[in-house]
Amino acid sequence: MDNEKNGDAEPQRSDPAETFPPVWLRATLADLADLEFESPIAESKSADSQELGDLFRKAAGETEDTPAARVFRMLSAVAGMLFRPKDRSEPFGAMMVWADGRRSPVAGDFRGPPVEVLSAMAQRATHPALRARLSDLCWFLERRRADSGTAAVAAYVEILRKVDSGALAFRFDDGKGALKHDARDLLRRALQLGRAVGWNKPEAIAARAIANELRVRAIQNSLAVPAFWFCELDLDFGISDPAVIGKDIEDLIGALPAETDAHSIVELWRLGARAYHLAKQPDDQHRCQSAAADQFVLMADRQPVAMMTSSMLANAIAELHGVPGKKDRRKELRHRLIDAQAGIGEEMSGFSIPFNLEDMARQIEQGVKRQPTLRDKLFVFAALENSPEPRELAEAASDSIREHPLASLFGTSHHDSEGKVVHRTAGAGFGDEGDASAIQHQIAQDERIRRQVAAAGKIETARQAIGADHFLSDDIFARILVHSAFVPNDLVRTFSRGFLRFFQGDFVSALYILTPLLENSLRHVLKAHGHDVTIFDDANQTQQDRTISSLFEQMRNELDTIFGTAITADIERLFLKKPGPSLRHALSHGLLHDGDPYGPDAVYACWLIFRLCLIPLFPYREQLQLPFDKQAPSHP
Repeated sequence: MDNEKNGDAEPQRSDPAETFPPVWLRATLADLADLEFESPIAESKSADSQELGDLFRKAAGETEDTPAARVFRMLSAVAGMLFRPKDRSEPFGAMMVWADGRRSPVAGDFRGPPVEVLSAMAQRATHPALRARLSDLCWFLERRRADSGTAAVAAYVEILRKVDSGALAFRFDDGKGALKHDARDLLRRALQLGRAVGWNKPEAIAARAIANELRVRAIQNSLAVPAFWFCELDLDFGISDPAVIGKDIEDLIGALPAETDAHSIVELWRLGARAYHLAKQPDDQHRCQSAAADQFVLMADRQPVAMMTSSMLANAIAELHGVPGKKDRRKELRHRLIDAQAGIGEEMSGFSIPFNLEDMARQIEQGVKRQPTLRDKLFVFAALENSPEPRELAEAASDSIREHPLASLFGTSHHDSEGKVVHRTAGAGFGDEGDASAIQHQIAQDERIRRQVAAAGKIETARQAIGADHFLSDDIFARILVHSAFVPNDLVRTFSRGFLRFFQGDFVSALYILTPLLENSLRHVLKAHGHDVTIFDDANQTQQDRTISSLFEQMRNELDTIFGTAITADIERLFLKKPGPSLRHALSHGLLHDGDPYGPDAVYACWLIFRLCLIPLFPYREQLQLPFDKQAPSHP
């Protein structure tokens, strides 16, 4: 991956035995003497730390090893880290992670002597975005530097004030000042720091004041999405009276224009219910829950396909859970749900988008970049590969065995990393069982190669192309996944976090989040089709949900009917069966090693779950709108 394209500092391999630090850790206090280290950003009006990092990287040059170049490379590395304020334990992460173990800088790399250099620059920095990043990082690495934490809060507030006045601007400025997700993220981090270093300090009070101000402004201007952001932020930190926020949200919903996205209205009703819950006003809370349910029913009435109708009705029933006096309403909606489910049997069908795979990576990258919006790119990403039909795999395996009989004549033992035999395959020619075992072994080999090609040539190419052109967040994925019949309503955010980590290259987090969710979603879809996914224990008079293994053993016909045999077989080969990777078993029992989540099987597994989430949405993908989705820059 070309570092020039990503604005990252030189990638490093995580190796404690490394003798020499990377170039971006070599700056010293002596290098700062008489150096105007902010000169590369002196004319910049950007409020985006990563844009400042790009300027420092260009100023550092390619080969020079001068004091200025060392300082600029350090600043490029610091400013270019991925900012994720919702992760309090690791707010600054690697922008890129490579399969071979290399990665771009993370906060922990700057522990020790580099903190002194960063602190010296933080005290001299005049650009608020740079000062905020330097001060925040110093406090994060050494909590005894309380002054750095306080300075970071003040710098974050200064950024927002200057964005409002027009002195600074975020990327893709739309004229709304600080009513942007970038401002929300900076403000969240400022409030986190303010709570840590002193909630009643002037800097923290200023942060709370601007949070309240932006919330009120978003409501007054009838901006549904920014109002949700800043009301949620206010509730998260207990800044304003929650009863007031609940009333403001209700007033806002009443003032929204008719063309407002229906899901935004649902989210506002839910947030209003949360506000009234915090205010200990249950009647108002239940009224908001009922309104959210009614909105889901209205959305169901407008859906053109039965699958989405059933999904919306199921959401409406869930919203009414715990609301007194709604028993009859829930019963009515359940009857409607059953009627709607009767029409979705044929809607879970496969799809394909053809690609000329000659010069695969180049063609895939160009094909993705030609899509006009992020929404279109995500659907193209989900359609990069089709699960092969089991019959075709068996025929190809049989042909291969006939052409190369010696390769499958003898049995095969499969070993784990410690040399233990974990599976044995009988050789061909030893009766029907041996022939069947040899075919399965050949299928496993063929599929391993297919997944390698798909992961390296298609999935990784497309993932990096999307990440290079678009800012991705939990909200982006949530706005799509909330409509998917594959994703339970109460797990939309968890799925979103897993896919965000996947697109960011954090395959460890992605694999460990998404794999357990697959099992639950299979049960969710089966239940939506009217199937009982529980096991009743007569002896103990208890019920338990079936595991994924039990689903494939006892309900395979039902799964094949819903998903098609190609998809269910693909899931089984990847997550359950040996001699395949058996990812579900390996993950559940702690058998994966550090590098395994970056392997082709794991990458393909995360992609396959993403594909399953988007398959139900393909028939009406044109109706989906993402917040602030803009056409990507044109590419030749």
